[in-house]
Amino acid sequence: MVNAKYVAFTVNKQTPFLQTPDQAYSTVINCRPPTGKRAGYAHEVRSHNVPLTKVEGSLKRKRGDDGKRDSEQAIGLAISSASNATTPHATAMARPLLNQRWQQRKPTRLRRGKVLSKGVDLDCWFIILSYSEPAQLLDMRSKIASCYRFLRDNPMLWKHSRLYYYGTDMPDPPPGLSEFQFAHLRHGHGCMECGAPNTRKTFWAFLRRMCKDCLTNQVIKEYEAMALLKGQHGEDIAFIRAALPSGIFDSWGNFVGVGPASTHALKTIYLRSDVNRIIAEYNEEAQQHASDAPTDQPPTWLAAWIAAKAKKVEERQAFAKKMELWEEMQRSARTSDYSAKKSRRKMFFKEKASQLLPPIGIKELEACPSYKRAITIPKDPNNTSWDLLKPKIVKEAAEHAAKRLAEESRPPTASTSGISTPTSSIMDGYPHVHPYLSMVMGLPPQHGRMF
Repeated sequence: MVNAKYVAFTVNKQTPFLQTPDQAYSTVINCRPPTGKRAGYAHEVRSHNVPLTKVEGSLKRKRGDDGKRDSEQAIGLAISSASNATTPHATAMARPLLNQRWQQRKPTRLRRGKVLSKGVDLDCWFIILSYSEPAQLLDMRSKIASCYRFLRDNPMLWKHSRLYYYGTDMPDPPPGLSEFQFAHLRHGHGCMECGAPNTRKTFWAFLRRMCKDCLTNQVIKEYEAMALLKGQHGEDIAFIRAALPSGIFDSWGNFVGVGPASTHALKTIYLRSDVNRIIAEYNEEAQQHASDAPTDQPPTWLAAWIAAKAKKVEERQAFAKKMELWEEMQRSARTSDYSAKKSRRKMFFKEKASQLLPPIGIKELEACPSYKRAITIPKDPNNTSWDLLKPKIVKEAAEHAAKRLAEESRPPTASTSGISTPTSSIMDGYPHVHPYLSMVMGLPPQHGRMF
């Protein structure tokens, strides 16, 4: 496997951690620096493991040779422990193997291109992948061979991941659809018919992910399906369409949802492959029961066969409706969340712009192209985003102010159509001017009154 830092490592099965300790021990933790006159020459004593003394018999003080011998052993043990503290390398070989391994173990240094000597056991990987997103599991399954085998052998990982990320609001897959297939339909991409890489739309009525062209080519309308529903001898078997999953097209040929259609404007559609499959299954069942089925009445096996197929179709339709409703709720929640984040970005940037010296007003800020682009990003604002936006809006606001000042200081120019003629010269040519015409052209009324 390869982790996020491109460090390769192997996955091994669980093995016993280390051997059991040969002797009881305790850990001496050094918390004091060396003091005294010779503190400068003393070496700092590291924390180390010290084996405990095994005292046999009574805890009372012994007299005679036995007591003297025990006291000498205790003194010798104390001296040896002190020497262990000062010279750890001299007695390192005398320690138990377990203590040596604990002393020598250090944090693993991850290096790019270097394979780790110690792998991660499978139980740890099960826990780690249970908290991973289903889309990430799909990516790991397609790119890492060991993850492919591990996810193949542990199908419950997909369910744990789905429940952890989406909870119980997300519908469970219908019977006949595994957790991996459900995750592939929900989070995968690419047309399942032609392989177009950018296809993300899943049609839950058919449990297929198809592009627009493949959907148009693979589905047939109801009257076309009725013409195909024929038995081996050409008899009409249109009654088995109840065992077919269906969808709905509107009058413009757009997919609406799960079928069948209930109004005249909507059209029921079927997958061509589903129609061919149900015809083949019917012919096979009819051939198996050809000997015991009378010709004058419907065979007894047909009702049970259609009922079983119709039950599966109803379960799939209920699941598809739940998934469409759940996805619509997810889109609505995502849209409202994005709108709230964009509003917070607007308020944050306006507040920061008003604190500049000189401050930038709301109109000047809204005229900056960089500000318009920044508020369309659906992310919460922070100081980093403001630091990136600040020099851009300062420059654009200064350019906008200079341009506006140049336009205001520009002197008025003549009309491009020629020199304009004063209105008074036009009116002087008419001896009698209508008062209403003077009012329309903005001239004062003659003799100070209108009539």
